[in-house]
Amino acid sequence: MFRLLRGFAFRRERSPRDAALAALRRRDYQRAETGLTALIESATVPAERAFLLNKRGVARVSLHDAIAARADFDAALQCVAGYAPALTNLGNLAFERGDVTEAIELYEAALRSDAEYAVACLNLGVAYKRSGRIDEGVRLLRRAQQLERPRFVRRFRL
Repeated sequence: MFRLLRGFAFRRERSPRDAALAALRRRDYQRAETGLTALIESATVPAERAFLLNKRGVARVSLHDAIAARADFDAALQCVAGYAPALTNLGNLAFERGDVTEAIELYEAALRSDAEYAVACLNLGVAYKRSGRIDEGVRLLRRAQQLERPRFVRRFRL
């Protein structure tokens, strides 16, 4: 009973950043885009600006505005050169267009920038398999699984 009451009594107000990211997780893409746009306008630290631009790009992809999403991913790369999530998302756009070669180049660039970025590793594995490079694809899919495992193990440690 105390936990239930404590949840109401000590509930802290969510920051605009937390609210925008929560909207993105809930798939309320319009609200996420609006919140992220407001945050981007006031962001001064390049790494934070790149993060927010990338997240807004993700929301815009889900709103079926690939042109604006691409502009956000490019802007994120202007803030932080080699920003792996933005490179990966540009690769995703290329992959969806059917340009597997460009997608592979972008995923490889993301992994050169951050060798531990599991999403890029996973997507590169899929792109390799699509292009007929099955052995390399399987190797990368296993690597992506290894990169994600520590987070899973920490969450469910007994």
